[in-house]
Order: sequence, then structure tokens, then C-alpha cells
Amino acid sequence: MYDIIILGAGPGGYELALEASKKGLSIALIEADEVGGTCLNYGCIPTKTYYQNAKFINELNKSEQLGIDVQYTFDFNKAINRKEKVVSSLKEGIKFLLTKAKVDLIQGFGRLVDSHSVIVNNTTYQAKYIVIATGSSSVELKLLGFDSQNVISSQQLLALKELPKRLVVIGGGVIGIEMASIFHRFGCDVEVIEMCEQILPTVDQEIAKRLQAYLKQQGIKIHTKSTVVEIEDHQEVIVKLISKEKEMIIPCDKVLLSVGRKPNVSNIGLDEVGITYSKKGILVNENFQTNVPNIYAIGDVTGKMMLAHVATYNGYRVLHHILQETDTIRFDLVPSCVFTFPEVASIGMTEEEAKEKGFDITIGKAYYRANGKAVSMNETDGFIKIIACDERIIGVHIIGYEASVLIHEALPLVNEEIKIACACDYIHAHPTLSEIFASALKELKK
Repeated sequence: MYDIIILGAGPGGYELALEASKKGLSIALIEADEVGGTCLNYGCIPTKTYYQNAKFINELNKSEQLGIDVQYTFDFNKAINRKEKVVSSLKEGIKFLLTKAKVDLIQGFGRLVDSHSVIVNNTTYQAKYIVIATGSSSVELKLLGFDSQNVISSQQLLALKELPKRLVVIGGGVIGIEMASIFHRFGCDVEVIEMCEQILPTVDQEIAKRLQAYLKQQGIKIHTKSTVVEIEDHQEVIVKLISKEKEMIIPCDKVLLSVGRKPNVSNIGLDEVGITYSKKGILVNENFQTNVPNIYAIGDVTGKMMLAHVATYNGYRVLHHILQETDTIRFDLVPSCVFTFPEVASIGMTEEEAKEKGFDITIGKAYYRANGKAVSMNETDGFIKIIACDERIIGVHIIGYEASVLIHEALPLVNEEIKIACACDYIHAHPTLSEIFASALKELKK
């Protein structure tokens, strides 16, 4: 009997396995597909690898501003090869770490038999504790009523061997907007269709509106308050939609369906064991326990914040609970990043959320265009927005170059509830982009 059986070797599963092995626990890690899960194989890593290609193209397009005459061609096949090498390298690295940690990696589809047993490939394994980390999958739009090889998921888009000349993205959330930004830089004509009034509906409205303006300036067409009603696939793909009460058609070569993800709760034995769940995910408490005390669920399968780093820290919380240890992990303060041009990053409450809760807020804002380092880099688009209440920071939102790096300056300030007056006295090196953060803090004191 193992100490822990983990269903799913994505970031939540394999990181928990490695951490638990350090504590001397015996671990069986079961994976039906590839080690690393969706994040490593079909999501975060291949996307960000392509993003690096797109980012370099973006830099080359600005070369004339730096007095450099550059002509280039983009070889998509080389980009594909590089992406596959990155994924393969990281995957082999994880396998090495699991072997070194003496974690038993079992390949196959696992299903719960009872509260202590899992069956894989007709073999039953038992453990004191079971952790479900089966992740999520793309939501399908069945209302379209047809099946076409040209209507694809983000996983299929990342697997394409040829670039589509025209790409329509249905869904203006994080995945859709990132893909739109990347493939636009690759030379595709891109149009985005979003039902809500703005792209990135969960992001601070001011930030989302500014990003939408930037993307339109770059040549990406965006249709908000729009609904797809039909897709025809004959000589070419035709997307029919209602946009702001007007009928439109968009011809294209590929359609990316990016309308969200759903927890993988089917056929894993939840009903047989009596675990409480819905189509929104498995119900868990603050320690990620299910209603069956020795069975836990972490990551996307819980239907909560679907981010790889959240799944990892869910796993750490589970381990602490099993070992009767305490931690200070705060799942209400999770940084999130959107890899577009420019990047977007945030932590804590949006302005809208803070006002809804009735907080008496103040806002400090500082712009890239007023920062010496940003001007010297020709990266003047964007700003940092800090939301405060009672002399403490409750939200930080950034749109601009390296936002995904800068957001981490906010982490200790928000987590430790550092007073603004104290934070304003922190010395920032000059000239750096971090000074934009310092300037935004000072605006809160005025």
C-alpha cells in the first residue's frame, strides 16, 4: 500500500509527488497521457515557446527605431521544431526527477474503485490517501451543430504544421487573446469574437480596454458583444455571427474555439465512491479534501482558478494537511499573467470588485512613458495601477512590457499587508522598469 496515489501527472500532480517523496512518503503517480499534463504538453509551455518567437518578431519590427535595418523571413517549421524540443526536454527532466525521487510512475487511465483503491490497466493499487489531479479539457460549442477539421481547439492549433492565412478566434479570454497575439505576429490575419462587452472579462476593466485598443492598433480585429450562430465549411470556412445586433460573416481558413475549459470528472469513479461533484468540478474544502476525508482534489478538476501554479500550491496544501502541518498560502492572492503585446498581469481585487464590496479605495497609477528605462527601450505603452484601502494594497494591475515580471514586486506587499507609507520608502534602482511601481505607490500618498 502506498502513502499517496495521485491521479494525474500535471503540475499539481507531479509537484506534489516530488514534494511528498522528500518527506519520505511512498507515491504512485498515474498518468493516462503525457507527464506534465496539459500545461507542459498542450498549453502553457508550447504557447510561451511560440510567444518567444512572436516576441522576437515584435522586436525586429521595431528595429528601424533603433537605427538597424533588418529584413527577415519566418520559418514556421523551425519554430515547430524548437517548440517540440522545449517540451521534450522539460518532460524528460520531470521523468528524471520522478525516478530520482523513487516515485512510481504508472502509465494508464486510473479510476477510483473505493476510498483507498485505484484500478489502472486491470491492476488495482491501494493507498492511505488519494489525490485527484485529472485537470480539465476544452469546452466544445455543440450549438454550432457540425463537425469540421477546420474548427479546432488550442491544442490542435499548437499542433498545426502549416500556418493558416486567416484565423478566427471564438472567445476573448486569456487563451484566445494569447493565441490571437502570437499568430498575428506569425503573419496570420486574425479576428476575435467575444460575447462580453470587453475581452478578458475577468480582468480589471481599464486594463482590458487598454489592451483591446493596443491589439486593434496592431491589426487584430476584435468583435465584442458578438455571438457566433453558424459556421459553414465548403470552399472556405465561413463564420456567421451577430455583432451588436447586426449580422456579419467572416471568411477564414481555421477557427479556434476558445470558450473555456471544463473539469475532467467523467469516468474516474466519483459516483462509485460517493464523491460530491458537479459539471463545475469536484467540491472541496479549504484543505482540498472531498467529502470522502482521505480523498483530495487539486487544480483544474475542482473548477476553481485554472492555473498551473494554483494546482501546484493546492498540492502543497494537501501535503501539509496530510502531515498535519500548517502553511501561510493564500489562494485569494494569486498572480495571473496574459502573454500579449504588451503583457498583462494582476494580483488581488480589480477596481470593480473593490467597489462592489463597498471598499473606500484610492488608486495610484504610473505610466511607462514617464519611465526613463521604458523610454530608452521604446516600450512606452502601458501603466501600473495600484488599488489601496486603509493604507494597504488590495490589488495591482499592470499592462506593459515585462508585466509578468513586475507583478511579483507586488506579492510581498499584498501578502504581508505592508503599509503604503513603508513601501514608499523602499529604494528602487535607477534606471529600471521597477521604478514605475515606485511611482504608482507615491501617487497613493498624494
